[in-house]
Amino acid sequence: MKKTAGKMDSKAEPKAVKTGMKTLGRLLKEARPIWKWLGLGGVCALFSVALTLIGPEVMGKLSDAIYNYWAADTPIDMNWFIKLCLFLVGIYVVVTLWDMASMLIMNNVVSNYYTCGMRIKISEKIKRLPVKYVDDTPNGEVISLMTKDVSVLGISIHNFFDIAITGFIKLIGISVIIFCIQPMMAAVVIVFVPLSLVMSAKIAGNSEKYFTRYSDVNGKIYGFNEEDFTGFETVKAFNMEEYQKKRQAALCDEAKNQAEKGYFLAGIVQPIVSLTNNISYIAICLLGGSLAIRGTVSVGEVVSFILYAKMFAGPLESIASGLSMMQNTFASAARVFAMLDLPEIDESSKPCDIEDEGNIRFDHVGFSYKKDKPLICDLNINVKSGQKVAIVGPTGGGKTTIVNLLMRFYDIDQGKILLDGVDIMAMDRADLRSKFSMVLQDTWLFSGTIFENIAYGKENATREEVIEAARKAKIDYFIESLPQGYDTFINEDSTNISSGQKQLLTIARAYLANRKVLILDEATSNVDTRTELLIQHTMDQLMMNRTSFVIAHRLSTIVNADIILVVNDGKIVEQGNHKELLDKDGFYAEIYNSQYDLLK
Repeated sequence: MKKTAGKMDSKAEPKAVKTGMKTLGRLLKEARPIWKWLGLGGVCALFSVALTLIGPEVMGKLSDAIYNYWAADTPIDMNWFIKLCLFLVGIYVVVTLWDMASMLIMNNVVSNYYTCGMRIKISEKIKRLPVKYVDDTPNGEVISLMTKDVSVLGISIHNFFDIAITGFIKLIGISVIIFCIQPMMAAVVIVFVPLSLVMSAKIAGNSEKYFTRYSDVNGKIYGFNEEDFTGFETVKAFNMEEYQKKRQAALCDEAKNQAEKGYFLAGIVQPIVSLTNNISYIAICLLGGSLAIRGTVSVGEVVSFILYAKMFAGPLESIASGLSMMQNTFASAARVFAMLDLPEIDESSKPCDIEDEGNIRFDHVGFSYKKDKPLICDLNINVKSGQKVAIVGPTGGGKTTIVNLLMRFYDIDQGKILLDGVDIMAMDRADLRSKFSMVLQDTWLFSGTIFENIAYGKENATREEVIEAARKAKIDYFIESLPQGYDTFINEDSTNISSGQKQLLTIARAYLANRKVLILDEATSNVDTRTELLIQHTMDQLMMNRTSFVIAHRLSTIVNADIILVVNDGKIVEQGNHKELLDKDGFYAEIYNSQYDLLK
């Protein structure tokens, strides 16, 4: 049987409630490290609530004294009256101090500590996830998760305990007191509570789907902004500002529409609760006045009751508001916990002591990024220590994939990869990668000095070692020509040095690391011809007695390689040195000659 569009499934609401409670439980579980601070904040809030409940009672006694003096000319004990007034003032002063203490604990310790801890946890999680997650997830999505979504969770932890303590406990305390004062008037107040809470929960539940969509779109906006900023020059060069503006406007409009619907449903909860509270407030005023005229209750009791009724509205509105905002929390929590629950890479293997010789063998290796589209099939490579191996072939043929498998950025599906006779699948990833130095096509430098960026290649590197690495990479000449030399600061995007200089710095970093196996992925792709020739012989010196893998599109850079592997469709189609492959007049010769013809 079809359900009418727009109507909720009768089973959906219980399921949503169950999911919401599960999410709330997970939130509290994640807050376990700060439970002591939560408890301290809760104690402060309890003292505040207890003292707040005394205030209306004292005010009622003062009102009775004034009314009796006015109506029956009963004398007032001024000493008692002044002391009671001072006691009342003292109560609210102490309440203010307790509220401030609770607020400071919740805001400065709980929320901030919780969000900081959660962001660290996400950062640590990312390190344990497969490289595929980083490859497939836009940077902006991760930034949105770690900033906006985690902030929502931190605020929610604060609000939950605020509602649980100052909300529900205050409601219970006030309910007991007003029933003791006048049960009939109390019944008028209490009868509206279930109505308010049911309406709040019903309306708030419908807003969760909009907050979920809003969080998803918000992540796309973060990703777009990050992409737009990093590609700023390209956008300008192609006059695509208006196009980018329209794309961003479309995303922002979608986020706005989802947020409007979610916040509208969340926003109407509190006014509805306020309406029911005001109706009950009017009712008790009229009923209280009538009972006071009949002499059933004193004027002071009516005053106390009205103050308690007014106080009753506050936590009720707070609970209603909290229920509506929890839907936003559940949407953010779903994204955060989904990421934290992703399967991690298997690190059950232990560090393995091997002789650092650099012998590498691919034995019938098979791999695919997508299971239905095999990329590498039955790959066999045998590289001896100290050999320079060049990997060439068309784009998408599997050149970089070979390196990804060797470094265990991705794990193979079939076969074995052996490093000095040890299966790399049996090695700890950190231990494995400590055997390699890498220079990638996409240079990466962080915001810091030139010295710090080169020293990144070796922990606790000395200044002398950094200078020596720069000298070997032939970049010492331009570093020393800078006003601050090795202490020159590189900005966040490295725009104050050229592309070639950035590449040279990463090469110097590899020199400093001084590891047995060297991987160069288009290492000279951003270097001009003169600089390329300048560093070529130093690179040859670096590769001496080291196993080197060079991935290149410019075949002129690898003509002196010991072995050239020609890769196409994930298979080694040709193998040999430069002369042997040219003599074969095969696929390699075709690529080489086509590049040579382009230079004519």
